Amino acid sequence: MTKKLKIRQFVSFTRGTLCDKLTLKVSMRVKFLLVLLTLVAVVIVVFSYRDNGGKTHPSYKTSLMRGFRLTHKENNNVKWELTAENATFPESNKEVLLKDLTVRIYHDHELALKGGSGVYNLDKKTLIINKPVEIRFEDIDLTTDSLTWDSQGGLLTSDKWIKIKNKNFLIEGTGLTANVKDQKIRILKDVKGIFYH
Repeated sequence: MTKKLKIRQFVSFTRGTLCDKLTLKVSMRVKFLLVLLTLVAVVIVVFSYRDNGGKTHPSYKTSLMRGFRLTHKENNNVKWELTAENATFPESNKEVLLKDLTVRIYHDHELALKGGSGVYNLDKKTLIINKPVEIRFEDIDLTTDSLTWDSQGGLLTSDKWIKIKNKNFLIEGTGLTANVKDQKIRILKDVKGIFYH
């Protein structure tokens, strides 16, 4: 009986030692594999960073804002407001790219400009509005494909086809200059008009 007990103790001791040795070998392999994968990942990151000259992807250098609003005041009076559904600020910080924009200019009367897209230059304080461009002033509607607004000088200009209408007339032509302060519009060429009684 003692022989059987000794054999069982020897077998269980050998089995336990063998299991411990196998566990130790497996855990060493797993650790080695983890260290190796970490090194490979670091090498890949370093070389990919070097390959693109150390520059980040351009989309990381821009910011996007939803519900953009820019208000210009003089002597505590709001002179104009620019709103847009989306505004993107590129790395240069000189322009704001706008989508679905509206400009409200407050002079003697309110002038509303709407456009599908636009670019506001922060240095020059100009806004280029792209199609569709619609302007509403009192009962007059103006449409065109592209328009530039100089917020400092109060000038609207375009070299595209223009259509101006209200209940009394329809005027079409190419090119436009308009002074918001003087409320004067000049169509530059190919002018056609229909006046209603």
